[in-house]
Amino acid sequence: ALFVSDVSISVLGRMASAAENYAYEANYNLILYNTHDDAEREMAYINTVAQRSVDGVLFLAATQPEKGREILEAVGIPSVTIYRIPDSHSVPSLMIDNIKAGRLAAEHLLSLGHTHLAHIAAPLNIRLSHERQQGFVQAIEQVDHKANIYTETARDWGCQPGYEAMQRLLKRDPHPTAVFAATDLSAIGAMSAIRDAGMRVPNHISVKGLDNNEDGAFSNPTLTTIRQFLAELASVGVQMLLDILEQKEPSQSEIVLDPALVVRKSTASPPSA
Repeated sequence: ALFVSDVSISVLGRMASAAENYAYEANYNLILYNTHDDAEREMAYINTVAQRSVDGVLFLAATQPEKGREILEAVGIPSVTIYRIPDSHSVPSLMIDNIKAGRLAAEHLLSLGHTHLAHIAAPLNIRLSHERQQGFVQAIEQVDHKANIYTETARDWGCQPGYEAMQRLLKRDPHPTAVFAATDLSAIGAMSAIRDAGMRVPNHISVKGLDNNEDGAFSNPTLTTIRQFLAELASVGVQMLLDILEQKEPSQSEIVLDPALVVRKSTASPPSA
């Protein structure tokens, strides 16, 4: 069984597809439970799974995998958590190094000469969101103590919240010359807000995302981003679960994959340079 908060979100959909394909190649059927970030619905699905002939569970962006794991463990069903890992998680899990992702974004923008920088965060009640912000802010503070750092939190992961957060950033004085958005969709929304304000990307403001979605590769300008290696994340997660089912001891209880910088045309030196 695969638990996903919202399979319509492109990042989660890509990982769900990769997990299903890997499971199929291993002669397993995958059952999808789309929870919509509803804790009550998620627990109802977990209780359903606990009563069915399910071999194992992969939690992908679940709201409360720890509680779910305890219920499943009581009936002998193992689980692995990937991507959205809670702070207190201590069982087999797999995630991206989100602090490093934030740091890579900051280092790239600093190398271009920016000193007025901003971050559009995803909802900060999720560990990966506050880690991305933490990595971004810490990397800037370590290099330039005088840099202006602005932060805005988008209400969700999409384009419209990114647009609205960018509108708020444009009211800052001075406004940022470079913005790192926690998702590619937020970054695309931010670029639209910049255009609607009569400015250009990257001539006036550089914009950078995170995900390496296809949307960013075909935006105008094409979006500089951080790649998460989503297919690998899902595939390794399924393999961890299969190893547990075969009573193999995982070599690591927590696996952290490195992100990578993808430079395109949405970032450049600030106007003053």
